[in-house]
Amino acid sequence: MPQILKEVHADEDVVMPALILHDLGWKMVPEDVQLKAFGPREIDEGLRRVHEVEGARLAGQILAEVGYDEKKADEIVRIIDGHDSRTTAFSLNDMVVKDCDKLTRFCKAGFSIDCERFGIPPDEYADWLDQQIDKWFFTETAKRLASKEVQQRKSESESKFKVARTSHEERGSYGKIRRHNHR
Repeated sequence: MPQILKEVHADEDVVMPALILHDLGWKMVPEDVQLKAFGPREIDEGLRRVHEVEGARLAGQILAEVGYDEKKADEIVRIIDGHDSRTTAFSLNDMVVKDCDKLTRFCKAGFSIDCERFGIPPDEYADWLDQQIDKWFFTETAKRLASKEVQQRKSESESKFKVARTSHEERGSYGKIRRHNHR
């Protein structure tokens, strides 16, 4: 995130609160249906929209309660209301928030969480993410960072596959460890 702010020169006073508050709306979507609203197996765009609308409402309340600058608060709320569903960005700050939100899926922790929650093997998820880069990202900085991260995830996945294959090859046909004759 700081690298994008530094390179793109977005307004930190808008971007940071928007990033912190942008997913508050998931609180209003039942947990057992949330995975239908995003990811590689998305089937319900309406749920995704609910989280944006509710998130914008909650963020607006919070920002008003803490006395945040009204003009900046208005932009933050507008960014949150559409941060996933809007395919265009209305400002540089919106671009950066959208990019940072998507980049979390590419980092090691976010990638691992997504593989587990979506039940997708790491190599398949890395391939899917790689295909999203040009569709998702607005800034060249985010595209560069995403490409670097997805290549790292692919490399890690290949390394794990090699270790698993080597371990499998050392086993006999029924999964027993082969005894090596050391004479």
